[in-house]
Amino acid sequence: MMANEASIKQLSRTKGFVEGKELMDKGLTFWTITLWNSDADMKGFRNSIPHRKAMQKLPGWCSEATYTHWLQEEPLLPAWNTIHEKIVKEGIVTKVRHPSQHHSSKLFPPVKWARTERAFKPK
Repeated sequence: MMANEASIKQLSRTKGFVEGKELMDKGLTFWTITLWNSDADMKGFRNSIPHRKAMQKLPGWCSEATYTHWLQEEPLLPAWNTIHEKIVKEGIVTKVRHPSQHHSSKLFPPVKWARTERAFKPK
């Protein structure tokens, strides 16, 4: 949680960040999406120390880890069901030490519980 909070603090201060949100779903499943002005701005955050430190620990923390990048015309965050569909179809699987049965196939259950959604805005 401390690594996540450090990344969120960095996120809100990173040039080009437009908005984002995260969700903790049932079964300790975490979903995150961010919207950027440019790919270069997103990579600036991705390569920042707080995010890099968290991602170095991810293989030991998670049993599933997948990400994707996409471009869209609208400057709006998509709905969780749209994010889920995109991850299942186009997601890139990240190595984890103890993968779940769904990890390599990306047959992840859809988001079930959106009560823990948290929005992020630039500072």
